[in-house]
Amino acid sequence: MGNTSKKLAAKCTLLTKDEQKYVAATFRAASKNSERIREDDLIKFWGPQIDPRLAQYLSNFLFGSGQQKSPTVEFNRFAELYVYNVRGTVDERMMVTYNSLGKDYNETVELPYQLLKEYCESIASTYIKILKSSSSKRARTWIEKGFKGRASHVQALGEAVAATVGGDLDSPHHHCTAEQLSKWLQTNTLLKQLAELVFLNLYGINKKAGDESPTPVPAAMPSLLPLPDGLDAMPDYPAFIDLSHIVWLNSHIPQKHQHKWRFLFSSHIHGESFSTMAGRIQDQGASILIIEDNSGYIFGGYAPVPWSLGPNFIGNEDSFLFTLAPKMRMYPATTYNNHYQYMNHHTKTLPNGLVR
Repeated sequence: MGNTSKKLAAKCTLLTKDEQKYVAATFRAASKNSERIREDDLIKFWGPQIDPRLAQYLSNFLFGSGQQKSPTVEFNRFAELYVYNVRGTVDERMMVTYNSLGKDYNETVELPYQLLKEYCESIASTYIKILKSSSSKRARTWIEKGFKGRASHVQALGEAVAATVGGDLDSPHHHCTAEQLSKWLQTNTLLKQLAELVFLNLYGINKKAGDESPTPVPAAMPSLLPLPDGLDAMPDYPAFIDLSHIVWLNSHIPQKHQHKWRFLFSSHIHGESFSTMAGRIQDQGASILIIEDNSGYIFGGYAPVPWSLGPNFIGNEDSFLFTLAPKMRMYPATTYNNHYQYMNHHTKTLPNGLVR
């Protein structure tokens, strides 16, 4: 079997030497040691770890659709799907998107926005499935504290990823042109990271227990899910946000802060005291403030510099506001003025820093 896998891998020049081992092994497992994979066998092989919609989209790319559908697929095509999604050019990723949605890649063909949104939802759903089945400490800590990855929030994550395709996030979308799709694929880093992590998992590009051989995954590859610090000491922490919210929000803060989130304050645990909150958040570095109101709306802001009490504004243009529910949206600083952050007490005036 090992020799056969090497022969398969040698046929595909797209793969690096390290990737060949893992992709060939996955192909062999899915094809039941055959040189071609049947659609049913592949869907069954991926079944537990993939959203059914994404399984169908990937089948469209691999096996075709309609009258051009093939009953089997060979190794090269199987490898192309991995390479194009993990490190493909914009044109290659365009082709994968069109073909996966049952369309021929053509610059004159528009994609229905609803179809693109469901495609993004299926990728987000598969990523959350992977997280929920993961044995990693960071994933297990979030999940055990009540951050569940609920279907409605996963759907909202996919919608947030797709919504940027037209430029105006909250305008109704009906179709997207090839030009819009190309620009979207170039600029949407969250979609690229989600797809990359999904395909690394589907193709077995990770270490198995006892496997000491090198893998193609970069050691310093940033995680979309930060490591929670301080939640273990909070047995009654109320998880009012979701895994999907954490992934989306983490993708928008500077990369240097994406690895670990440190818990500072909760009104549920520490009480509704301004002085307590101020004491716990001052001089603690960059921070994220998340609020849920009585109607279930969840919103907040990212503060890039440490909080301090005083009559002057602090912060910089890296700050932003956001909503998490009912929709995930990010609103960057306007830079009309320098009124980014303000915290004070024993004063009767409010800062006039809000600009629409």
